[in-house]
Amino acid sequence: MERKYAVITGFLGRLKDRFIDYQPPREMEEMLEMASRIKGCSGVEVVYPQNFSDPVKLKSLLKHYHLGVSTVNLNIKGDELWRFGTFSNPDARIRKEAIRHMKTAMDCAAELGCNIVTSAFLNDGADYPFELDYIRAFNDTLEGVKECADYRPDVKISLEYKASEPRVHCLLNNAGKMAYFCSLVGRPNVGVTLDAGHALQCLEIPADSVAFLGTTGKLFYVHINDNYRNWDWDMVPATVNLWDYIEFALYLKRVNYNGWLTADVFPQRHDPIRIMEKTFEWMDYVFNIADAMDEKVLVEMMQTKDAFDILDYVRSFVKEYKGS
Repeated sequence: MERKYAVITGFLGRLKDRFIDYQPPREMEEMLEMASRIKGCSGVEVVYPQNFSDPVKLKSLLKHYHLGVSTVNLNIKGDELWRFGTFSNPDARIRKEAIRHMKTAMDCAAELGCNIVTSAFLNDGADYPFELDYIRAFNDTLEGVKECADYRPDVKISLEYKASEPRVHCLLNNAGKMAYFCSLVGRPNVGVTLDAGHALQCLEIPADSVAFLGTTGKLFYVHINDNYRNWDWDMVPATVNLWDYIEFALYLKRVNYNGWLTADVFPQRHDPIRIMEKTFEWMDYVFNIADAMDEKVLVEMMQTKDAFDILDYVRSFVKEYKGS
């Protein structure tokens, strides 16, 4: 499979958690200049509306720094307006505003030539029992996404699921529910963004999620990062869950995923350029191990159901592989 690596512009600008500011605010041009110096990076996931508003001006900057666009990230999470949700907000006026933002992001994606928007509806959900009318919230989200999909059938909408944060319980919170939601939308231009760290956080096996979404034709986009399964820490991929990541890489190949692989990694106490370079180095490492294995032999071994023969086979490539 083709390896196309991108970074999210927001991770090159101001970063903070509940306690510390980690990076200073930066304008889009400075973030693109930084991205152009990241070894292995050939594109950016541009965050709308926080990082840009004029796609024509952005196209000129992207050309100057020789960068492609992996997707437009519609970020409708942080503003006070979205406090009680976006597409599922109980206020119809706010739902219409969320739909308007999505349509504008789709226009930007078409202008930029990537023709895909990714978005995570993470304020849509609940914190306490009985707080949310789940039926109304699900149906309103469904109808809103249908309207957006019909607005521009030439632009894909890729929805990212997550178990929690900032809501304690997110409405669209796992691969199965997300895929079923897309099937109910019933539009070919609506699919799923698989964030490997989110899959780990909700106790999925990332390779299984790739296999399921990939074989059903709904795997539109991929974010790469790692964690300890207890929180979405956005760490460098494969540094914690090496075996999961080797299997993840293998199944991305098996479903013939040829989309972008975008670093959703939080630099925190490290230099942003170096942390993104390490992200792509570790991804190359796991892909090279997956490439070295004989897929036919591995599938045949799976039929014997001897887990340790299989693990010894995989381990032999980890031991022998010294890097490129």
